[in-house]
Amino acid sequence: MARRASRFPLRARIAWHALTRSAGRRPPVEDMRRVLIAHNLLLGDTLMLTGLLARLKDRYPHARLVMTCPPAFLPLYEGRPYGVVTVPFDPRDRHSLDRLRALGPFDLAIVPAQSRHGWLARAAGACWVRGYAGGAWYYRASLDEAISPPDRLTTLPDMMAALAGSNRADGERFDPKDWPAPGPGRFVSPEIPYAVLHLGAGSPLKYWPATHWREVAVALTRQGLHVILSAGPGQEALAHAVDPEGQFQNLAGRLDLRDMWHLLTAARLLVSVDTGIAHLARVTRTPSVVLFGPGQAALYGPIEFYAAAPYRAVTRADIPCRDETVLFERSRPWIRTCVRSPEDCAFAARCSTGILQENVLGAIAAVLAKKQP
Repeated sequence: MARRASRFPLRARIAWHALTRSAGRRPPVEDMRRVLIAHNLLLGDTLMLTGLLARLKDRYPHARLVMTCPPAFLPLYEGRPYGVVTVPFDPRDRHSLDRLRALGPFDLAIVPAQSRHGWLARAAGACWVRGYAGGAWYYRASLDEAISPPDRLTTLPDMMAALAGSNRADGERFDPKDWPAPGPGRFVSPEIPYAVLHLGAGSPLKYWPATHWREVAVALTRQGLHVILSAGPGQEALAHAVDPEGQFQNLAGRLDLRDMWHLLTAARLLVSVDTGIAHLARVTRTPSVVLFGPGQAALYGPIEFYAAAPYRAVTRADIPCRDETVLFERSRPWIRTCVRSPEDCAFAARCSTGILQENVLGAIAAVLAKKQP
């Protein structure tokens, strides 16, 4: 097996450029020329930056927005939503910093998650770095402006958007025209009404029992919807467990993000566990029902910015082990989540497996009853 590349070469280069950069620290001005959003987030968290992009574009309409992005997500951004230029960033690729520096220097850099990426922003030539206070001191030292996290429950997309430094505009809504669809992929949507059941997630603790999924699939079929099963690469067994006889269309492990965009755009409904695909459905304005097990449903919505996309969260409130209060290395008493590994879970993932089918079917009925825009 080939050894994975080390993170050390890029970290060393970031440290060198961050400590020797020529640009001096200076507060941002209204006549902003270049703004950087520096992160290395997972898919769902990356898509939750959409409100931040919209607010930055509204506040600095003539500024060039640049955002680091894991290479696998680039197809979603090829239409340059809100004018953003995405730069592939891989912590094991020592050339990642070169690509970013070629687009700088930056008048302002925003670090929406871990403050460690403030050093990346400095190395890219940022004159002013803004992020949330908290985390280890040697990461916090990279910030020029450390904003206190909210002291009451706030959705994560709203928290990220607040880093634009302006209040939410009245009537601020996501407009599909601001996010051009990626080019066509390999997948061709069925020409009949269909629903997508996305079974996979990054943690097995989020999985819902196959028997429950099968009951939902049968119920949707009775309502006249063609059912498509979906999951990520390596998760094909989840779909086989739901449908061993091949009754439903199975696309598990076969679609990349470009294909998923087009699959969701034409879907009548998405039912998904708490994962990045659920956040993609908000951008494609797909009516969705999302099952939250370890995660805190209130952190993700409902969100006024996405009010046009019918949405319901289904979760269990009676889960005492959903008791961890840390998000992106910052603790807040209103955070109630769980990031334990399967080995550390002493309750057989009851937060997910205990979600009732009738509650999911009720949420589906409520979402389908709403007229799509």
